[in-house]
Amino acid sequence: MITQSLKSLEPYSPIKDEVGINDFDDDPLLASPESGIYPTSASEGIGKSAQNGNIILAAVDMGTNSFHMVVVRADKQGRFQVMDSEKETVRLGSGSPDLSVEVLAGMEEACLIYNGVLEALSVYNKTVLVVDIGGGSTEIILGNAGKPIYATSLKLGHVRQSEQFPSLGEEKDGLKKDLIEELIRHIRVILADSGVIDQVKTTPFEVAIGSSGTIESIEQMIHHAVTTSNDSQATDPKLLDREFTADELSQAVKKICKAKTSEQRAKIPGLPSKRADVIVAGAVLLEEIFLAFGLKSMLVSPYALREGVIVNTLAETFASYQPGVNVRSSSIHNLALKFNTGRRMESAQHSALLAKQILAGLQSCRSGSTEYVPDVAGLLNNDDAELLEAATILHFVGMFINHRSYHKHSYYLVKNTEHLLGFSTIEIEILALLVRYHRKKAPSQKKFARLPEKSRKKVQAMCAVMRVAVALDRCNSSAIQYVHISQQTESIVLAVVPATDAATGNPYDVSLEIWAAQQELPYFETIFKRRASIIVSDGDDVKALCTKAPSERLSLKHPTPV
Repeated sequence: MITQSLKSLEPYSPIKDEVGINDFDDDPLLASPESGIYPTSASEGIGKSAQNGNIILAAVDMGTNSFHMVVVRADKQGRFQVMDSEKETVRLGSGSPDLSVEVLAGMEEACLIYNGVLEALSVYNKTVLVVDIGGGSTEIILGNAGKPIYATSLKLGHVRQSEQFPSLGEEKDGLKKDLIEELIRHIRVILADSGVIDQVKTTPFEVAIGSSGTIESIEQMIHHAVTTSNDSQATDPKLLDREFTADELSQAVKKICKAKTSEQRAKIPGLPSKRADVIVAGAVLLEEIFLAFGLKSMLVSPYALREGVIVNTLAETFASYQPGVNVRSSSIHNLALKFNTGRRMESAQHSALLAKQILAGLQSCRSGSTEYVPDVAGLLNNDDAELLEAATILHFVGMFINHRSYHKHSYYLVKNTEHLLGFSTIEIEILALLVRYHRKKAPSQKKFARLPEKSRKKVQAMCAVMRVAVALDRCNSSAIQYVHISQQTESIVLAVVPATDAATGNPYDVSLEIWAAQQELPYFETIFKRRASIIVSDGDDVKALCTKAPSERLSLKHPTPV
C-alpha cells in the first residue's frame, strides 16, 4: 500500500465541483508534467501541502489479482472527495516493477478496511461485523465507535482457493459435486481452527457489512435478478439498497456453480465477466461465512481498504479530523453551508426541527399511545427521520443558482454532488426527490415510481411533512417555536406555538406562516388519510392537550384556526 501527497490544488469553484462536472484536463496539477509525486514520507508531504489549502492523496492497493488506486481531494478539516478511481486486473508475479512498496500486515489491513467502511456507511455508533474477501485473504472485523473489537486475517481468498482447486475455473462437464464439497471442507477447517466463529457468535453485532470486489460482484448479480422480476420492472436498479439476504446469496451460488465453464459464468446477467474465473471460490466462501456466523443479510460498502488508508492518513495529519463519527450529518451540514447564506441556513435548520416535531407527533400521539397513528406514519423509522431532516436542511441550496424554480436546482445539486458521504444511491435519490417536491405542485405517485416499492409510501409521507414544515417558516424568521400534534381516527390538529419577540415580549404574528402551511394541507390529508387543520396555541393549551387521553384531545377548546 502506498500513500503519497501531491501538490495542493488552487481553490476550486464550489458549483463546478459540487455538480460533478470537473474537467480534469484543464487542471494545472493533473495536466502539468512538473507535478510529480513528492519523494517524501506521506505525512511530511501532506503537512507541507496542507499549509497552502487543499491536498491530493492517492492510495494504491496492489492485491493478489488486481491493482486498485483511488485519488481524493481533502481540505484542512479532513473532508475528502473521490476524484478518480482506477482498477487493473493483474496476476501476482507477472512482473516486478522497481518500486518501494509498504506491505500491510493482515491485522493492519483489517483495521484499515473498517475505517473505510465507517466513512461510507452511517454505522459508527453500531457494533458491526465487516467481511472483506480479497484475492489472497479474507479480513473479518468486529468494531464499534471507530475501534476494532476483534480483527483477523484468514488465508482464504477467491484467487488463493481458485489456484488451490484449479478445476473450479475450467470444468467442461460442469463442476463436480465432490470438488465443491472438498472446497467447503477446506474452508470450514480454516474457519474453525482460526477461532473466528466463536468470537463472532459471542459478540453481539447489529449489522453485517461486506466489502471489496467479490461481495460487490455477487450483490450486482443478485440485484440484476431482482430488477428483472415481474414485480420490480418499474424500479430503477441503481436505486436498490446495496444489501442481500442469505436466501438470495444461496440462489446466486447455485446459479454460479451450475455454469459449466468460466465462459458460461461470464454470461450470467449482472456478474462482471472479469470475475468469471474466480467467482466460484469467492461465492462458496461467502456462503460458508454466512452459514458459520448465522448471518441473515449483508449490507455492501462501496469503501474498503483504499479509502481506509486515506482516512488513516488524514487522521494522522489533521488533529481535528474524526473519522466516521457522523459522516452523514457532517456532509449534509457542509453541503448546506457551501450554498446557503447564514439566514437561509438558520431557516433550513429550524424547518428541519419542525419537521421532526411533526413526524414525532404523528407517530407517538404525544402520550405514547399508537391508537391513532396513521398507518403510513408508522412505516417510518429513525433512518427515514434522518433523511427527512437532511432533506429539509438542504432544500434551499438551489437558490445559489437562481431563486426561480430553486427547488429544481436543489434537486440537481443534491442528485449530482459527490459530497454526500455515507449515503447510498437510493438515499441520495430520496433526498433529491424531497428537495424537488417540497414546494409548488404536489407530486403524483408516478413521480416516485423509480423507487423500490417499499420506499414509495415512506417518501410520500416524508414529503407531506416536509412541505408543511418548510411552509411554517415561510418568512425565514423562526417565528414558530413548536408544533404539537393532536389526532383521532379521522382528524389531525397541528397546534403551533409562536416564539416570543425578545423586543416586545409578545408572541410573533405567525398568520403568514399559518396561511402558507394551510396551502399544503390537501396533500398532507391525502397521504395521511385524515382531515387536518392548524391552530395557534400557547404553551398552557399545549400542556393541557398533551395530558389528555387520545380520545379526549380534540374536545379541548382551542383558539379559532387562523
